[in-house]
Amino acid sequence: MVEREENRLLRQWWNGSGDYSWVVEFLGPRGFLTGLRVIVGTGGLLMGLALLCLLTEHLARPRVISHSVVAEMAVASFGWAVFWWFFRWPSARKSAALFALADIGIAVATAVHANPLAALSTTPLFAMTGAFIVFFFGPRVNAVHIAFATATIVATAVWLVLSDEPDAVPTAISKSIIALTVTVAIFPFVQFGFWLVRNNSIESLTDPLTDLANRRGLSNYLSRKVNRMTSPLEPLCAFVVDLDGFKNINDEYGHKIGDAVIARTAEQIRLAVRPSAFVARTGGEEFVVVDLLKLSAAAAVGEKSEPRSRRWRHQRRPPASGLRSGPSAMCQSSTRSMPAPTKPCTQRKRGGGNRIALGGTVNAANSGWQQDEIPFRPIQLDGGRRARIRC
Repeated sequence: MVEREENRLLRQWWNGSGDYSWVVEFLGPRGFLTGLRVIVGTGGLLMGLALLCLLTEHLARPRVISHSVVAEMAVASFGWAVFWWFFRWPSARKSAALFALADIGIAVATAVHANPLAALSTTPLFAMTGAFIVFFFGPRVNAVHIAFATATIVATAVWLVLSDEPDAVPTAISKSIIALTVTVAIFPFVQFGFWLVRNNSIESLTDPLTDLANRRGLSNYLSRKVNRMTSPLEPLCAFVVDLDGFKNINDEYGHKIGDAVIARTAEQIRLAVRPSAFVARTGGEEFVVVDLLKLSAAAAVGEKSEPRSRRWRHQRRPPASGLRSGPSAMCQSSTRSMPAPTKPCTQRKRGGGNRIALGGTVNAANSGWQQDEIPFRPIQLDGGRRARIRC
């Protein structure tokens, strides 16, 4: 049983593509990207200085070409430092391209040496690019990096064996083993361990039935969202969907059918809202959608995202909903910002359900928070009419 579980985890890890965005979004609000940017840029600066020093050594012939290549690589290394220090954090594709070029640069710097022993001593630099790849990309990208680094190290070791260096064979074996251990052997284990920790963190923020974020995941998202907002007047809308009479579904048809209704509702909400919206399941039959949306546009979203419920045996009322919109300041404390939309939702349910209510704009600076609620002034939106049921 333990081996089967290990195999399952290994297959899941291997088939995963990594989650570059998750790592960036996790590190960014915590301030680690700034330090990492400095470290990566400094690595480029040090590489450029090392390449300039390499120009004073005996390089491979023809030396005009080898010196020209090394000089160009030094300039590229200084450009690398400037990019990471002063430009925006790159996308996953651009980052992968940058580190692929860095791998190629290390291989070229290894090849321009006239002495194979000196060349072999350059190969541990692959550990620099490998460390970044381990944490930001998946195992298959890491496998490509490992294969390229291994090929470079083995080729350089063979070059040393075929050279006239004294004790070439034992030196080549010992140096290549050290280089492979530093650049290849340890990183798969580090990456797998990091993947396990990351997966556990993601699962703790996810609802297993719907694959939506749970309440903790919603709080985590809001904290990151508010940190990324550029203006205190940016409109943030929270849309609550609560299923009417859901307990009757469980009582009459069983929890298996109830789970199917919840999963179907989650699917319909995801299909209805904008791609930029964040959807969470915050309770048994309660969902929350968060998006940068003006109050004037919230009604249309409410109509569109009202889930289409299946008639199990009798005609069943679709979910009651609550909307609120306001400036980003209302979300300065994410645990306080979300419960408020449930007020109009509760009022709609007491009024018979099957309706939508819209809350007015609230400014957190003068709302007078009391525990976990923001005062709400519901506005009648549907005029008491019944929403259409689509099956």
